[in-house]
Amino acid sequence: MMLANSPLRRSLIALLACVALAACDNATPTPSPTTAPVFIKVTLVQTPTAVKIEPTATTTPAPTVTPQPPQIVTIPLDEAIDTLHPFYVRSPSAQAVLAAIYIGCVGDNEQSQPVALGCEQVPTLDNGAARFVGEGLDRYLEVTFKIRAGWRWTDGLPVTAQDALFAWQTIMSPESNLRDGLTQKIYTMNAPDAHTIVVNFMSAAQARAAAAGLLTGDVAFEYFSQLGDYVRYAQQESPLADPQYWAALRWLPEHLLKDLPVKDQVISPFAAQPIGDGAFELVKVTAKQVVLQRSAQPFPLGAAALEGVKFVLSDTQPAHDQLLSVSLPKEEEAQTSSSSASSASSASSASSSIILDADTIEQLLLNVDRAPFDDVKVRLALAHAIDHARVLKEIGPLSTVSPVTPALGYDPQQSAALLTEAGWDCSTKPCRKGLTNARGVAISQTLEFTLVTSERAPRNIVAQSIQRQLAEVGFAVNVQIVFGLGAQSKLFAPYSDGGILLTRNFDAALYRAPRSEELRGAFDCASIPNERQHDAGQGNASGYCNDKLDQLIAQAESSDQTLTPATRAATLAEATQVLENAVPRIKLYIPHQVVRSTGITGLKPSARLPITWNIWEWHVAQASP
Repeated sequence: MMLANSPLRRSLIALLACVALAACDNATPTPSPTTAPVFIKVTLVQTPTAVKIEPTATTTPAPTVTPQPPQIVTIPLDEAIDTLHPFYVRSPSAQAVLAAIYIGCVGDNEQSQPVALGCEQVPTLDNGAARFVGEGLDRYLEVTFKIRAGWRWTDGLPVTAQDALFAWQTIMSPESNLRDGLTQKIYTMNAPDAHTIVVNFMSAAQARAAAAGLLTGDVAFEYFSQLGDYVRYAQQESPLADPQYWAALRWLPEHLLKDLPVKDQVISPFAAQPIGDGAFELVKVTAKQVVLQRSAQPFPLGAAALEGVKFVLSDTQPAHDQLLSVSLPKEEEAQTSSSSASSASSASSASSSIILDADTIEQLLLNVDRAPFDDVKVRLALAHAIDHARVLKEIGPLSTVSPVTPALGYDPQQSAALLTEAGWDCSTKPCRKGLTNARGVAISQTLEFTLVTSERAPRNIVAQSIQRQLAEVGFAVNVQIVFGLGAQSKLFAPYSDGGILLTRNFDAALYRAPRSEELRGAFDCASIPNERQHDAGQGNASGYCNDKLDQLIAQAESSDQTLTPATRAATLAEATQVLENAVPRIKLYIPHQVVRSTGITGLKPSARLPITWNIWEWHVAQASP
């Protein structure tokens, strides 16, 4: 099983403190253009307190204090758990479970900013825990992590620096069948003491050696060189860094896994019922239910208020666009309805709704190697022919979305002028162009292409809207709907299975992609999928390759300036402008997520993270007097 660079990076930041990536339309969790509300309720069970009445009493007894009901949250899952090993988890359901038991060193918070969790601080240039060492091509980034005092596994043993080294060695083992771009940038990882880990990222010289297949060290760099994972660094001029360098440290319980062959971890009892480092521990796993209870071990970030969490597989098939739904299971609904009025009041209090922009964007991707999109003027003409406001209006109440400001505004006159410049005769629709074929015969070519998309609503509406709008300026658009979700869809299938995006067997594709600022892996030359190298995260399926863009991406995402936000932002803005001028994609809108909670306080919903990422901070709202 192979994990894409971006999916593992996003989904395993701080061992599931940040899980979410990829949240795209591919096999790594399968997002959608619209997200059904997330409902969160609380199971409150009160035990009646018996009050002894003395017949001869002459005074009224003092009222008996009603005991605090157990604070238990039940979360229905939309799909069965695939695995609970943090390095192999795929499904959103499993990610929600793991986020409640695995915390890690440094992770994202609800504002997508790094926050110290199992480590004392986020290492930065300002606090000195991150620094550049050496000169010239031998200069490298050194990052020092300190494990927080008292950080432990829920079996009581401390989390140590050796657990971090073990996790790095696991990911970099060929037997693990894992490929992670962030981890592959690390050259050494050392443990000066039980609570300190020093991570040294590759220098430019080491990166070049890796590209040539000549780098040796503590892990099997040559294996990944053979896979082509380092080829992009053949001319590297600066130290390898990464925008999420702080997420490089992960840990696994070495005391449980050290005697197990790496290849067997994914099928081990640990993968079915792991221990974690969070406030809760897993006590029961069945085909229908996963049960967590508050750990007996002190949790350094603060004792959890909840006593337990139940994840229950939903009986009904979830809607296409439902990522997570949380409510009471039927048997506990009945129990709650028969309990006291104060319990019902507690369960229904503190209702709120939060609307978040999803961490993905609906986009139209163009294959720049196929006619008619091998001509940039045709791509520009298409962009000017789409009225974004009209698309959103036609979607209507089926979806709640945020508009995006198009790089090129709606201008049908400019679209027509560009097509004329490109040699198309649009006096009749669709437009036509005369040309001579390979046999020297004069033929007439129609301005026609096929738009492929998946079955998720409202893409059929969006595709038809685009089809009608483009027809008005002279494009003939054939719409192809590919059925199936996620990896089950031919659109997002692996290269070996003929996946449409990875084999680049399309003219234009409509789907959701990460809304990340990062461009490496999506629009750099080295990420164009081919028979040898095909990123499970779909890579640069557009095929667009530009040397200047590659240089800007390298500066912003794999160099010194990666750690200087202002400089990096300016370089990314320049890179984005190059990309927008070339029009390999057209952004359409950002889907919304709606989180509705009832009876819980302390939630910090994030577009990138499972709802359970900060579950130790949740509380059951108190009943109104």
